[in-house]
Amino acid sequence: MGQFTSENQPKGRGKSEKTKFIEALKKGNRTEEEFYQLCVERAFDKEDNFAFKEVLNRLSPLKKSVAPCIEFDFPQDAKPHVQAAAVMKGIADGVIPPDIGAQFVSSIKSMIDIEEYTDLKERIEKLEATLNGES
Repeated sequence: MGQFTSENQPKGRGKSEKTKFIEALKKGNRTEEEFYQLCVERAFDKEDNFAFKEVLNRLSPLKKSVAPCIEFDFPQDAKPHVQAAAVMKGIADGVIPPDIGAQFVSSIKSMIDIEEYTDLKERIEKLEATLNGES
């Protein structure tokens, strides 16, 4: 294996969408700056509300919502039902928002499912080994 160079590139790797776009602009004797200028001009066209929204979204995109950090007593080494009860208590006490609490309980349930799957898989593998005369 060598280093990547202009001659040594992974097979099947195509041009990015931005590269294709810039090449298309060049073929039309246009520049990227001209395109952005046109977008800004169209953004102020009262007949073209869509362009304004697009330019605004590119210049100032909406921030994605992020769940707040929450601190509460969580018994990390406890059994799952005790953990879920701690989350429910946090919801009841107003420390945890209900939607975040539901996500938390769902995560605990997912961990239980993963443990069950892992345990069953190991048990099946042991049974198969025993049936095949392996120990």
